[in-house]
Amino acid sequence: MRSNISKVRKWSVAGGGWDDAITSVVGEMLLLVLVVILVSIMSASAFNLLPGERETSIDISMNTSTDPNCIFFWHHGGDWIDKRDLSVYIMKSEWDGTTVTIKHDDLIIHAYNSTTGDYSDLSNVFDLGCRIEAELPPSIDPGVYDIRFRCSEKVIAAYDGVTLS
Repeated sequence: MRSNISKVRKWSVAGGGWDDAITSVVGEMLLLVLVVILVSIMSASAFNLLPGERETSIDISMNTSTDPNCIFFWHHGGDWIDKRDLSVYIMKSEWDGTTVTIKHDDLIIHAYNSTTGDYSDLSNVFDLGCRIEAELPPSIDPGVYDIRFRCSEKVIAAYDGVTLS
């Protein structure tokens, strides 16, 4: 039985005779290498198009109370935050050196309970409808203060000129 595949031969001027042609194999290898290079370049470019890390966005309101002597923060919308990432920084507006940081261990997060209609449920995340209670330390004298609500050392809410009594 005779094969239908014939060898490609070319005349070699340098060798003075016929040489078997390997151009089709070399051409396929070059195409394969080109495809691999292009795929790697495209995949590297695609990773640059991915969005970066997003900042925490949250809508917060604040109120103070004298009985008990606390600051309250309410979550009105946006991202949820783990309690371990939260802190409250209080500094005297006149910059007399009085600063206090209330760490996450001293913050109490209450989730709204729709059955009882109050903030009776404790939570470990500050999410929509939650309230944070931050009891003021006794070292806070009555006066005007600037309050910073922070998440992982980034200020997400600032209140200037708040009168604490």
